[in-house]
Amino acid sequence: MVDYQTKAPGVYIEEITPAGPIAGSGTSTAALIGTVTANLPNGQLGVPVAVTSWSGYVAAFGGFDRNLNLPFAVRGYFENGGTLAYIAPIKDMAGLPAALDALTRVPDVSLVALPGVVDPAVQTTVITHCETMGDRFAVLDGAPDATPLKNDGALQTQRGGLLSRNGFAGLYWPWIVISDPTVAPGAAPATLTKPPSGHVAGIMARSDNQRGVHKAPANEPVRGAIDLAYPLNDTEQGTLNQKNINALRSFPGRPPLVWGARTLTDGTPWRYVNVRRLFSYVEDSILAGVRWAVFEPNNTGLWKGLERSITEFLTRVWQSGALFGRTAAEAFYVKIDDELNPDSTRALGEVHIEIGMAPVRPAEYVVVRIGIWDGGAQVNEG
Repeated sequence: MVDYQTKAPGVYIEEITPAGPIAGSGTSTAALIGTVTANLPNGQLGVPVAVTSWSGYVAAFGGFDRNLNLPFAVRGYFENGGTLAYIAPIKDMAGLPAALDALTRVPDVSLVALPGVVDPAVQTTVITHCETMGDRFAVLDGAPDATPLKNDGALQTQRGGLLSRNGFAGLYWPWIVISDPTVAPGAAPATLTKPPSGHVAGIMARSDNQRGVHKAPANEPVRGAIDLAYPLNDTEQGTLNQKNINALRSFPGRPPLVWGARTLTDGTPWRYVNVRRLFSYVEDSILAGVRWAVFEPNNTGLWKGLERSITEFLTRVWQSGALFGRTAAEAFYVKIDDELNPDSTRALGEVHIEIGMAPVRPAEYVVVRIGIWDGGAQVNEG
């Protein structure tokens, strides 16, 4: 602040630039909900606690219990690249609503998992939470099923009850086989079969940090998994993929991989995990980045400031490879004008902005055409 009392009388100009650059919001913080080993008092149940490592989780909630899924999911989350998670401990599913309500007060969560719970009604509660928040994605476990292609099987029945209109959830299957960390030193090694959601959430965090939220979190190794509970073949996965069930696959010479990137929706616009999460990221970033405009005079100066801030941010999003187009103008547009904001709208204290984006979608099918070449003649496809 300039002390004008020390200056000569006159006119002085100060430049103010409230329309600062929009910072990208975080996308890789997970909320993991479930039963912990420690016997917690009622006052701590449902209360999210931030942890940044497996050792931090152990200090707060105890270690492994072979009968619980949450501890293995948390370790898998950090093994696969997660750096921050909120643990919401519950005694049973009766505590889920309170835990989800508490998580509405933790704004940096972007991934939500309920490891090992495959009841469609319970999972739908988590999906509804993510849809209501608008910036969260539910990472769900598929039901253990020895006959996954049967229409009356557990996996198919579960999937049928989970359709999410705007794609705020993904279903991952099969469960993974891990080394049993509870085996005493010197004893024979043993394995456990556990749900993949915690590991997948960690993979999403890793992919976000290494490539960006626009990259589909697929064709990624599942660290800590030594095998899969069900070895899918291509035909079986083709059937499940049509129903938007994301497979985990094993290929020769490779560790188990996430081999699907679809959301639980029948609608094409929100079919892919990365598209849904990209829009959530952009919406969250703009929401926080233009908060300066609230209560400013609703005039063309404000409109230009908003347009400038949002355009600059979306240009950076396009430059990162998240939007399709040879130029920024082909990749997105920002509209804020008299047509959107007539006198009647401004009289209500409202300013309306329209944004369109062309997101990149994953190359889910790579088609290679190969044939016999006669040395100068056209390829004869066979």
